[in-house]
Amino acid sequence: MRPGELKSDGAGATTSRGRLREDFIRWVTRRHRADGRRAVIGRDRVYILPTRQGYMLLAILMVMLLGAINYSNNMAFLLTFLVVGIGHNAMWYTHRNLLGLEVTALPVAPVFAGTAPLLTLRLEDRSARPREAIHLSAAGGTPSRPAFLEPSGSTEIAVPLEPRPRGIHRLPRQRLSTRYPLGLLEAWTWFTLDHEILVYPAPIPLDALALTGDESDGEQAENAARPDAAPDEIREYRPGDPPNRIAWKAVARSGQLFVRDTGSGSGAPVWLDWDGVPATDPEARLSALCHRVLEANAQGQVYGLRLPGTRVGPDTGPDHLGRCLRALALFGLPGHSAE
Repeated sequence: MRPGELKSDGAGATTSRGRLREDFIRWVTRRHRADGRRAVIGRDRVYILPTRQGYMLLAILMVMLLGAINYSNNMAFLLTFLVVGIGHNAMWYTHRNLLGLEVTALPVAPVFAGTAPLLTLRLEDRSARPREAIHLSAAGGTPSRPAFLEPSGSTEIAVPLEPRPRGIHRLPRQRLSTRYPLGLLEAWTWFTLDHEILVYPAPIPLDALALTGDESDGEQAENAARPDAAPDEIREYRPGDPPNRIAWKAVARSGQLFVRDTGSGSGAPVWLDWDGVPATDPEARLSALCHRVLEANAQGQVYGLRLPGTRVGPDTGPDHLGRCLRALALFGLPGHSAE
């Protein structure tokens, strides 16, 4: 999948069997309304079938019934119908364990490419009865650990998703299921709760890129994070200053700690420029700029970002960091603006 390609489902549909499964699910859920970011589980969207153990029990009950008929044994009839009654009650409890739950999709924290996003849903009970052993899965992935709800309570349930490339993505289809109380039947429901998954480029240092080693490239890399004005100022070391800004030559001359005041709040802003990254691959450039943005933020520098068609003015702080990373994540995507 190309970076930034918007995709609603995960990798479960990569095979012909997976595509048939996805087509079947879409056909089954075609009458469901769009969920948005919150949905309530009604009777029309709860599905239930026996598990493998349930089918084994059905086969055993058929043998027991045939034996009871063959020998006209009243005790065999009594035992068979008693087990059938227990199974019927289990089906009712399994179905009711999901019915009436209110499900809300929580925002997905942005991640870097190659890192698994975390899908989190909030479950709320409105019927004053406890809910037991509810599992969440997405795009045919591994189910989460079981969630339990107190009567009229709420809880959060989370499951990691497949890592995604740089860009913005939709949540894959979600599935809530339960086998409570006996594990003989499984009830489940599907959701299409909507939230965006923002994936930043994977940060890669400039020196880790496959450079040619040409002198002009080195100068270009240095210009990628150079202040627009005066050279560095030297000042005395203050607790909390990054070690990589210590001026070792000044330390050797005076015996006291001094640091370079490059890009500080009182100095000239640092511009991180697309043209200043010595790489031909656009994704490599974005990764290098992402690493430089994180580095500038960690050092408390005032920095700006220049990309073709996009400019984020100099600033500092977590909000500015988020704007710069979002600009890098959405760069080159049709129909999306980084502003």
